[in-house]
Amino acid sequence: MTATDENAAKITLKPIADDLRLLARFHDRELEPEFLSGLRKGKITEFLSVSMESDTAIQAANNLDAALALLPSALGETMLDALAAEYANIYLCHNYRIAPTGSVWLTEEKLERQEPMFAVREWYSKYDVKAPDWRIRPDDHIVHELQFLSVLCELDTKQSALDAVAFLDQCMLVWIPDFANAVSERALEPIYIASASLTAAYLEELRDLLEVATGIARPAEDPETDEDTARVYDIDLDRPFAPGTSESW
Repeated sequence: MTATDENAAKITLKPIADDLRLLARFHDRELEPEFLSGLRKGKITEFLSVSMESDTAIQAANNLDAALALLPSALGETMLDALAAEYANIYLCHNYRIAPTGSVWLTEEKLERQEPMFAVREWYSKYDVKAPDWRIRPDDHIVHELQFLSVLCELDTKQSALDAVAFLDQCMLVWIPDFANAVSERALEPIYIASASLTAAYLEELRDLLEVATGIARPAEDPETDEDTARVYDIDLDRPFAPGTSESW
């Protein structure tokens, strides 16, 4: 057994499922006082099983800790209303023109419920899971994709690890980093900016970990297509769009 094989054998994915469910909670619905209070009992990295190694990931974690520290110890109605409004601006009303769904980022038409959603649905069907109501919250919503990735990690088999790699490469890392960047540029509340950045950074760290676990390197970047892809991701601020919500899986 090589050193790489030994490292891979030591990696367990089950704890990562809890990390992913925690990250999904930030994007799923308004932030409740109890949830925020629990997070403020320690640093965010203490709640995560994957170490934040890159400068980007460390900064994202520090920013979330700082955002939590900025909140008043007793969250009054004014602050809760502000947080609720910010959640709506990002995830419900599209006031910031930031779509939390892959299809809008990955298609020229920038529309919901396009081919990327059906590609994600095929992944879900392989494991006999599905979105509760795709008409309200599409299959390729960030919450559903994080939850599905948690399913793969919870299984913690060789095949589920291989599928986690493919799902990250094909369905998540192709748009979620750009979503997080858009939140950073347009949102106002630090906690939402930080949680989006941490989600993207965590997925990058997880991909590195899965490379060790599976031996599958990241796909090579094509510099000739990167610029075109960036233009596809540049959401038209004048295009009307209204993503919906639903309960989690």
